[in-house]
Amino acid sequence: MTRQRGILDPGYDPDKLSIGVLHLGVGAFHRGHQAVYLDDLARQGETGWGILGVNVTAPDWTDAFAATGGRYTVLEGEGQGWSARRIGAMRGFLYRDGGETGLDLLADPALRLVTLTITEKGYCHSLGTRSLDEDGPIAGDLDQPRDPRTAIGYLVEALRRRRAAGLPGLTVASCDNIPDNGRLLAGVVLDYARRVDPALADWIADAVAFPVSMVDRIVPAVDDAARILIAAETGLDEPPGHAMGIVTETFRQWVIEDRFAGPRPPLESVGVTVTRDVTVFEHMKHRILNGAQTALAHLGHLSGFSTTAACMADPVMATFARRFMERQAAVTTEPPGESLAAYVDRSVARLTNPGIHHPLPQIGTDSAFKIGQRIGGATADLLVRGGPMDLHALMIAGWIQYVCGRGRDGRPIPVNEPGAVRFAALGALTASSPRDRALAFLALDPFPRALAADDGFVVLVEDMVRRLSARTPRAILVDLLATRGQEGAVA
Repeated sequence: MTRQRGILDPGYDPDKLSIGVLHLGVGAFHRGHQAVYLDDLARQGETGWGILGVNVTAPDWTDAFAATGGRYTVLEGEGQGWSARRIGAMRGFLYRDGGETGLDLLADPALRLVTLTITEKGYCHSLGTRSLDEDGPIAGDLDQPRDPRTAIGYLVEALRRRRAAGLPGLTVASCDNIPDNGRLLAGVVLDYARRVDPALADWIADAVAFPVSMVDRIVPAVDDAARILIAAETGLDEPPGHAMGIVTETFRQWVIEDRFAGPRPPLESVGVTVTRDVTVFEHMKHRILNGAQTALAHLGHLSGFSTTAACMADPVMATFARRFMERQAAVTTEPPGESLAAYVDRSVARLTNPGIHHPLPQIGTDSAFKIGQRIGGATADLLVRGGPMDLHALMIAGWIQYVCGRGRDGRPIPVNEPGAVRFAALGALTASSPRDRALAFLALDPFPRALAADDGFVVLVEDMVRRLSARTPRAILVDLLATRGQEGAVA
């Protein structure tokens, strides 16, 4: 890449890329992860894997794409200097509510791969299942399948048109941070297709591959501070409101299951791990890195912190994060070629990165989908293994207080959860009894039944619920870490 101030040259002509990838859900993470890998391929001379982005719901990047030709800056660093690169892999963008629906796009034989980043709630599934939530937004698509308004309905209608065109199947890869994401995607797609066209469902089951993937990079939502930083570091001042650039860390990882239908990009050549078993990589990331992120999102917010880096700059919260990761790692299988101890060290360093301002409310969004996969299963495994459970009990009690929507001082907490109304009602119903509150929330779907069935653990959570009514999580951690003799715990 050639760089002068105000000029970033990717080293290839983006206009010579042909579109081979349809991506549903163009947000910050896609622009900082999959698009970067496909940009790496273009730099190696692979010209057949340009990206056409489609957003079924906001944001609408139509004007931004027109203003920049789809080119944007990725600024990456560890807080001690930045490096910038210009991404040119995105060759088109469509917004579902714009003039073109894009539903015929998959009827093009040149399109051989679909990727998605639509977040947990975009799968329109019932919590803990791979089946549709018929009471959610998908209901409208089931009534009007030719005019879909959800990503799942859109994908199935696009596949129907591909089949009608007589084209072969292709690969549809979820790139959302969800365990077994490919299985979940296949489940909801087939459930939907069976309801609208059983023959189409049979074709999808036979012709379309849904590989599981593990994706990893911390890419905060872009704010004005990020845009100002990009302009300052590059000299590129994109039109206000049109900047597609992102600020991120240097680390990135993509592990994808070796399950493809038809041609695929040579992802291994740009550092992607293609393997038969993604599960062990998923467990490592979800339990160690993401588990700590979720814990900090709730306990940190309740303690008055605003970002992950701010939490990690505090010695008490940083000590908690490391100890929590180490406990999670104790019940995590080590993937081939990885060291869990080194992974913990690397995760601590990544969360400490002072250049990445990852807002805790963003991490805490949709936590009911996340807490079971990141913390619930590991907590159940730790109960079997034995050992101290106080940090996990505090984390779960903090999550309970958070989703109930009220802090210890009575001030409202902005809860961005599909189940927010239910959680608030459950919180009000159990407000006078810490034990009832602990039992009621531990019985919810995100948590394994073993947690509510273990009276000793229920008592621990009950105690933490009671403590949180009077003190911040950080204040409680000072005592817990000192009592357990943890090194580095300071007031």
